[in-house]
Amino acid sequence: MNAGQPFFKLEALGNDFVLLDHRQGQADPAPEKIRALADRHTGIGFDQLLIVKPATSHVADVRVDIFNQDGSPARQCGNGMRAVARWLEDEQPDRHAFALSTPAGLVSTENLGEQGIRVEMGTPEFGPHATGLTGNIGIGEVIGDIPGLIRFGLVSMGNPHLILQLDRVPDAGIVQHHGARIGQHQAFREGINVSFAHLNEDKVIDLRVHERGVGPTRACGSAACATGAFMIQAGQSDSPVNVDQPGGRLVINWRGERDPLWMTGPAQRVFNGIFLS
Repeated sequence: MNAGQPFFKLEALGNDFVLLDHRQGQADPAPEKIRALADRHTGIGFDQLLIVKPATSHVADVRVDIFNQDGSPARQCGNGMRAVARWLEDEQPDRHAFALSTPAGLVSTENLGEQGIRVEMGTPEFGPHATGLTGNIGIGEVIGDIPGLIRFGLVSMGNPHLILQLDRVPDAGIVQHHGARIGQHQAFREGINVSFAHLNEDKVIDLRVHERGVGPTRACGSAACATGAFMIQAGQSDSPVNVDQPGGRLVINWRGERDPLWMTGPAQRVFNGIFLS
């Protein structure tokens, strides 16, 4: 990464990003550089780094590579896709829809104005195989004893999610302790995002997420998608379902079966900057 390179800070429900425009073939920063930039005291600070590159297929406008704040690659980031869509529309104000190629597949976005930006996140996949569960350890043994646990499920949105439905709104202690313990368990090949969800009387999902490579986060778009799909498939909720996280609300639309899932929510640019070193 060269001094003088522009960067863009964006956020979606408090899930914050730095975006780099590498459409001219610039080299990606090394993992140690990503970790340094992600530090909120000595760097810029972000949950994920989004790198925009030339499209590798004729159906996409750009390719987006995603890195967590610990330098590890990620296959998908739902809030990040809305952030990229916002940035692209700022660059091309006459357009309101884009196709983004990601490691998890093609993502379509559309700006709906005051309703926010909606993203087609693909089709949810369910079960151990989709989420990289390995070995002879049962998922119940991995989860262990969690206060208020009602049911659980494994869902992939291009990245792996474990959904834990609780009979209460999850507190920070449960998310931190059990999220870190389960998310790094050896039974998951590449780790897993752990979602703690409570369905309230209004059929709104209160969600807290321990995100792989990040930790507890104000919002996780793909986790909201996975949790919404889990609740709909289990007959606990109807589509569309509202998912509330500390950063705000996402709306999840999924008709089930093999239909694609849509996520709608806000995203905005916060500031632009230049790397000095």
